[in-house]
Amino acid sequence: MINEAVIYCHVQVEVTTLEEKEISQAVIGRLPRYFRYLGELKDGGVERISSQDLSELMKVTASQIRQDFNNFGGFGQQGYGYNVEYLYNEIGKILGLDRRHNFIIIGAGNLGRALGNYLNFEKRGFIFRGMFDGNPELVGMEVRGVRVRPMEEMEEFVAANRIDIAVLTIPKNGAVAVAEKLVQNGIRAIWNFAHVDLNVPEGIQVENVHLSDSLMKLSYNIRRGTGTDRKNV
Repeated sequence: MINEAVIYCHVQVEVTTLEEKEISQAVIGRLPRYFRYLGELKDGGVERISSQDLSELMKVTASQIRQDFNNFGGFGQQGYGYNVEYLYNEIGKILGLDRRHNFIIIGAGNLGRALGNYLNFEKRGFIFRGMFDGNPELVGMEVRGVRVRPMEEMEEFVAANRIDIAVLTIPKNGAVAVAEKLVQNGIRAIWNFAHVDLNVPEGIQVENVHLSDSLMKLSYNIRRGTGTDRKNV
């Protein structure tokens, strides 16, 4: 399953009552998880919930939940808890999900196609507009009705379609040059699956996703949990 949470990170908080208050990335990183759980509660018909009940559900302390929400005004009432639908909608606004974001995918390989086929992006306001690849054999194929275009068309397409976000699923040796072109043509954020960390100008948001890092973390936790050092035989 594709982890959509990372696409929400490094958002620009635009709540007028907050003015220019600096919110830590740790808090912002937890917002998508709150949003997901609250959405499930809302769909299940739950109208209100206390921080304690939400704590037991999410395995996050109630005090942490209250601290996180207090960064944005609190949202709850003592003795009543949180209105689930209201809190869900407010967190969605904080994450910028009350507006549409057009995105393209650079790289039509297995990962790029999997991301292009992920329908939940549209449900969150992320609209899949285009896909590009430098391999002539992939140009012309379609992913959910979107035709794969040659890389030569990327810059003109970005300008003509008001693209906000680019998803990079290409080898690292080409990722840096492509990222530079994207920034030059108005891309505001990059979701980077290439195996290289990108350095971009200030104001451009980048989320670097290294899939193998997650597997190595799992490997570490398996070893720590079993207390053994099992080797392949």
